[in-house]
Amino acid sequence: MGKKKRKRMIKKIIKLVFCLVLIASLIVGALYLIDIMNDIRGSDDSSSEEINITIERGDTASKLAQSLKDAGVIKYKEVFRLMARFASLDTRLQIGTFTVSKDMSYDEIFEVFKTTQNYRQTVRITFIEGKSVSEIIDLLTENGIGNKDRFEQVIKGWDFGYDYLPPAGTENRLEGFLYPDTYEFYLDESEESVVKRFLDNFNRKITTAEVFDRLEKSGRDFYEVMIMASIIEEESQVDSEKATIASVFYNRLKIRMKLQSDATVNYLLAVEDRRGSSTAESLSIDSPYNTYMYYGLPPTPVSNPTVSSIIAAIEPEETTYYYFCSRNDGTGAHVFAETLEEHQKNVATYLRK
Repeated sequence: MGKKKRKRMIKKIIKLVFCLVLIASLIVGALYLIDIMNDIRGSDDSSSEEINITIERGDTASKLAQSLKDAGVIKYKEVFRLMARFASLDTRLQIGTFTVSKDMSYDEIFEVFKTTQNYRQTVRITFIEGKSVSEIIDLLTENGIGNKDRFEQVIKGWDFGYDYLPPAGTENRLEGFLYPDTYEFYLDESEESVVKRFLDNFNRKITTAEVFDRLEKSGRDFYEVMIMASIIEEESQVDSEKATIASVFYNRLKIRMKLQSDATVNYLLAVEDRRGSSTAESLSIDSPYNTYMYYGLPPTPVSNPTVSSIIAAIEPEETTYYYFCSRNDGTGAHVFAETLEEHQKNVATYLRK
């Protein structure tokens, strides 16, 4: 074959390939456009699953689109958001809980969320770190949410769908798992829904790579980490010290030294107080939560810790400290010691001045 013929043949092949690529692109584009149009029009499945979507104060059409996509109601979030703008939905979102189905068209969805719902009064509550489950329940009921006895029943026996939670009937079952944060609740919200919000928030926090990957690499027992994190939360006031405080307690466990944590004793005192027991001699109360009397960790967490305390429990600092005491200077900082003699000097210097 001559050079001219070879060149003509190559050009024909290039043109053919270009045409095939162009046709394939057009087909893919057409199929994509058809899929978008089908999503916009909805399906003809009359038995489609119904989904409840809650709109809270401050929510946007973009957040609604994400919620609908996560629930499988729509496929194309950005298309929905753009069409919602033209439908003025972004300025007309109503607060409430709405029911949609997976067979709805975008226009039908828009109409649902433009409809005014019966207004449900809400209350916003901030739960600071370190609160116990009992304290959280008290704060909820003081703000008009739920019934104390019902909360206790739900916490003790409800199945929340998370397999890492202690089994139903376990004493102090959800201690450590009600994540401290700011929440907005409906005043008529069920106790089950309220508790589930705490647990869902906890699950989102600990399943991040920041926590979950570290936990897996550490090889530590998850529940023991939660117990240790709850103690660290109560014993520390400065985030930068949490890993150091964790090292003190882990060092004590290694040599079978009693933890002697005021956090566990304070929790015990609160439990005894709720039972109406005398707490005059707190350190003499015979209980596994009394870490001045018993070796090892208490049986459950003693507060609801934050992520920073959980990470400190997973990755404690490597130290040779066995003691710490407050600097007593208003900063919340501590001074650490390796020996009892050094610790006693620190106590004399900082706590008795």
